[in-house]
Amino acid sequence: MSTSQITDGVYRIDIELFDSGFSSVYLFDDEEPTLIDAGTATSADSIKKGLTDCGVDPSDLQHLVLSHIHVDHSGAASALVDAAPDLNVYIHEMTASHLTDPDTLIESSKRAMGDYFDLIGEQDPVPEENVIPVSNDGTTIDIGTNTLEMLYAPGHSPDHFAVWDPEREFLFAAECLGLYLPRADRWLPPATLPNFDVDQIADTIDHLRTLDPEHIAFLHSGTWPREPAAAFDLAERELHRFDERILDLHEATNSREATKQAVATELVDVSPPYDDRVESFIASLITDGYLKHHGIE
Repeated sequence: MSTSQITDGVYRIDIELFDSGFSSVYLFDDEEPTLIDAGTATSADSIKKGLTDCGVDPSDLQHLVLSHIHVDHSGAASALVDAAPDLNVYIHEMTASHLTDPDTLIESSKRAMGDYFDLIGEQDPVPEENVIPVSNDGTTIDIGTNTLEMLYAPGHSPDHFAVWDPEREFLFAAECLGLYLPRADRWLPPATLPNFDVDQIADTIDHLRTLDPEHIAFLHSGTWPREPAAAFDLAERELHRFDERILDLHEATNSREATKQAVATELVDVSPPYDDRVESFIASLITDGYLKHHGIE
């Protein structure tokens, strides 16, 4: 587990899912310390250690903003509430029930992730009194010197929020634009099961582009190193390039597994420098996401 300071008062905590530099959560060390996303159930201790390393006792955490309900982003929520019993946990109202009763979420995640699920783990329920459901209209959280705006940004999942810090002009894009893996300098689209939607992602890219951010950060897994406008252009291009190529590969092979292997080596291609589990995990989710979007089961 490693931590790094992104800018004054903002820290990235790497949860080391599969490999370093693949998945993170972000801490705002403001008057009311706030964490964006909760990683996996198996990363709970690492997140709490990361908070401590950044100078914040886990018991002092005030707000937890969940970008969406996927188990690699909400998994340690219950453990963080155990550490900070008055913690406010923000989640879209359509999936808040999965946070308080995660059984269905766990079972669907096992089906989507297969053997990889053991590295993620089963999350425990979050007490209902800690959960703050948020509608499509979003909400603004006053954390002290800064505010955080939850902006509805569906496509990767129907409950997805981006987080906007207007004081810093800092966009936490979670997975609503895609994934950026800095060691491979690779951009990947945010396709996954069960509800990935290409058209919604395209609309979300256009919407977030209007913010004209100075900085963009991703939960997979770092900050965008170049001109912010270039991230939106790349997200739009790769969204449609992967869509076309994956359909071509599936038509050519007539095999889901062969398509996944081709996607891993031709389109994802991040191993090395990343662990080969990162490459195969991403390729599997992206392939399944795009094929399901087109009605190919």
